[in-house]
Amino acid sequence: MVSPSHKKRQCPSTLTAFEHHVSQCNTILLFFWESYVFSDRDFDDGVLGLAWVGAPSGSSGGICEKSKLYSDGKRKSLNTGIITVQNYASHVPPKVSHITFAHEVGHNFGSPHDSGIECTPGESKLQDKKERGNYIMYARATSGDKLNNNKFSICSIRNISAVLTKKRDDCFVESGQPICGNGLVEEGEECDCGYSDQCKDVCCYSANEGEGKKCKLKPGKICSPSQGPCCTAECAFKGPNDKCRVESECAQEGKCNGATALCPTSEPKPNHTSCHSETQVCLNGVCSGSICEKYGLEVCTCASEEGKDEAAELCHVCCMEKMNPSTCSSSGSEKWAMFFNKKVTTLQPGSPCNDFKGYCDVFMRCRLVDADGPLARLKKAIFNAELYENIAEWIVAHWWAVLLMGIALIMLMAGFIKICSVHTPSSNPKLPPPKPLPGTVQHISLYLHVRSHLPTVYQEIYMLIRVQRILC
Repeated sequence: MVSPSHKKRQCPSTLTAFEHHVSQCNTILLFFWESYVFSDRDFDDGVLGLAWVGAPSGSSGGICEKSKLYSDGKRKSLNTGIITVQNYASHVPPKVSHITFAHEVGHNFGSPHDSGIECTPGESKLQDKKERGNYIMYARATSGDKLNNNKFSICSIRNISAVLTKKRDDCFVESGQPICGNGLVEEGEECDCGYSDQCKDVCCYSANEGEGKKCKLKPGKICSPSQGPCCTAECAFKGPNDKCRVESECAQEGKCNGATALCPTSEPKPNHTSCHSETQVCLNGVCSGSICEKYGLEVCTCASEEGKDEAAELCHVCCMEKMNPSTCSSSGSEKWAMFFNKKVTTLQPGSPCNDFKGYCDVFMRCRLVDADGPLARLKKAIFNAELYENIAEWIVAHWWAVLLMGIALIMLMAGFIKICSVHTPSSNPKLPPPKPLPGTVQHISLYLHVRSHLPTVYQEIYMLIRVQRILC
């Protein structure tokens, strides 16, 4: 939401522009409850998004967080987040991006990651609970097609409710009308091409026009390209059968009908048509089902077990008989040879693996997701009790080595003090004066003597040579 008195101020729409105008945008973000950047960059360790976590009080970041002055002298707003649509060099499915966005917004609203049996049913040993999947705020991977994947858990609802109760009166206002200038044709608008510095549309009045004109079609114009792809730049509908949407793996190309600016819904391809490099199938025009469904099976994840090396299979497409997890096997196994002819079908990079504990990379290795992040890993490494126990055990077993190292360290320090003490000045008048470092005085006196007998240019060259030798 944006304050009505600041509706005409626009943040840059591209990352490059954002970098050039970051100071201006930090000020503008004060008037928004939240702002997000969508990226096409591949982050490390399977990270799909980042966001500041909100709290009822005493928190920097999250919804309604106002800008603050930081140590670098700049005001910054932490009511922000970032989402990427790439994971291990592969674009993630739209449904996963939608859930990732909801996940990061959940952080901004004050929800940490789900934990405990009640809020992580996907980790349950009971098959009926496991089948429903985990909720939006689950810390690790998600496939996006489980029953719970697009819902907030009761744990998240409790945390979000606490933040909303505290902050709802600070920055939320009821939206009474559409926002002309956001590029979306909303209720009461005929078109929306943005503000005058953005609008290249000759069919539509920009948002800078007067109240009776803005976001309205200009006289004599039938449509505007802002309404949809089936309107030409000359403000007329495209002819029937003009292409408006390219063919996809699961849907035919879209064609205009000559009567509207919107592109009609594309005809879906038959269900169970293979897609996503033969790892999934089409369902109702969307590549959303597993290739296992094509053969009457259910998809499962080949999870690693104690004492069993299954690392090579973690990124295989695995199938099982319906409601029978004990039959879960790789597509290349003998069990499913009748369907896959013993041909291994691998998951696409960025796909969840090892029972949703990680993501497959481009080398078909399952990279586990550390939900705590690098700072928590460093904390565990430094303050891990097991680490200190291991060190203590090593000292007890190798006491003689510790003793020798201690003696060597003491001798090294004593020798250093002895050598340097003769060159260290002292305020005690009874002690002899400090000795100069070997060669230093002779080098300098020789330099002064020779320099006085050389021409000016050669003096400077000689000076550089001597200084270099003295330092080295």
